[in-house]
Amino acid sequence: MSYCELVDLYDVIPKGYLDAADKVTPGIVGRKIESVSRVIDDGLRQHHELPLQEVPETIKQMAVVMAAYEAVGGITAVKKEGGNDNKLLVLQDLYKQARIDLAAIRSGKLKLSQPSEAVVESSTGMAVVSRKSRFDFTGW
Repeated sequence: MSYCELVDLYDVIPKGYLDAADKVTPGIVGRKIESVSRVIDDGLRQHHELPLQEVPETIKQMAVVMAAYEAVGGITAVKKEGGNDNKLLVLQDLYKQARIDLAAIRSGKLKLSQPSEAVVESSTGMAVVSRKSRFDFTGW
């Protein structure tokens, strides 16, 4: 299961960079999307049942950033030097954060939002949302 699509990558990197990466290494962008999705699955497997019923926005954004960064990594270097106005620096920072977040998910320190809570509809058209209680007062 892919957690993002090619068009999603255009939100974080110009299309020209991805086209150039595909020109140098045909099919690299698609392979990176699939590869990143498998890496994310490996991180989720311990705490979540796969495939996910709903893809959390956090996972989608991680996949977008990681795939974009890894796809263009073969055609350009991202370095921070004095006076350098490299547009990929932000993407590099986002990539590093995505890897940190994935490690936190793997270790159980970062929890993903659960699918929508059960909604029970009544005949009057009102909806009641039921959530598990945070506190247990049985000992009080």
